[in-house]
Amino acid sequence: MAKQQPQRRPAPQPQTQQRKAAPAPARRTEKSESIFSTGREEFIFGRRNFIVIGIGLALVLLGLVAMSGGAMPDPDTWDPNIIYSFRRITLAPIMMVAGFVVVAYGIFIKDNAAKEEPDNSPAA
Repeated sequence: MAKQQPQRRPAPQPQTQQRKAAPAPARRTEKSESIFSTGREEFIFGRRNFIVIGIGLALVLLGLVAMSGGAMPDPDTWDPNIIYSFRRITLAPIMMVAGFVVVAYGIFIKDNAAKEEPDNSPAA
């Protein structure tokens, strides 16, 4: 008796779909003269923001400087008053945290010199 082989079904053919062409990328029509140009482009931050951020960064750096040091004058003696002084343990961290707070404030304040965009929507 001969074994019958199962009939094979033809594999389903994938449906051909037409791909839509991707839209062409938008081209710039205006050329900027420089990245530092002061043409129509406006910075996100104004002068006041940069001044406040600079003051905050100066406070952070001052705190780091106040925290540095602490070398013993004589390597054979240990003086905890040099290492654990008020300047290094209390004042310097307060100055650094205050600097970070001032930087955050400088980022979030709104510059008064920034002109608001006029509302060109028609009145209802």
